[in-house]
Amino acid sequence: MNLYNQTMQPRVTNNDFIAPISEQQKAQVQDLTLKYIASAGQIYKKPFSLIPITFDLRGKCAGMYRRKGKEKCIRFNPWLFAKDYKHSIEQTIPHEVAHYITDSLWSFRKVKPHGKEWKSVMLDFGVSPEVTGNFDLTGVPVKQYQRIAYVCGCKTHQLSLIRHRRVLSGKAEYRCKECHQLLKAVPD
Repeated sequence: MNLYNQTMQPRVTNNDFIAPISEQQKAQVQDLTLKYIASAGQIYKKPFSLIPITFDLRGKCAGMYRRKGKEKCIRFNPWLFAKDYKHSIEQTIPHEVAHYITDSLWSFRKVKPHGKEWKSVMLDFGVSPEVTGNFDLTGVPVKQYQRIAYVCGCKTHQLSLIRHRRVLSGKAEYRCKECHQLLKAVPD
């Protein structure tokens, strides 16, 4: 059940980042998201509440269904949508709606995020149950995290600043997956 089929090219801004999708495209994405939710209601003979749809997601993910307590929302990355609008319309929207429907029918505590229940919802939508997208991030603003050099017996590793702080506080230690030696920070 492909509810929408349109190709749009990303707009490029003068700072080498593509521009996020337009307000018109956001309205199209919201409309299609609501259509998938309504379609799920017909498929499963059960009404599903409309939930907030935001365009505040950044980084490497095109979309995310989020539940915090009783609050639920679907978040989309407007830059990745602009990068490949057709793929985002055809895959990302049903993917995230399927997470919402799966959570509503079975509750996340009882199922795997991309398990058989989620896959069955995707197939009911008529969409291939692809788990992750492989996006070209050229021109997409992605947060860069500082890395700290650590060494073991066989090579140098780059630990995230979060992991580095865990080591410094004594809350964690990390080992090389190859030689199994404890990683030690490279002195300045």
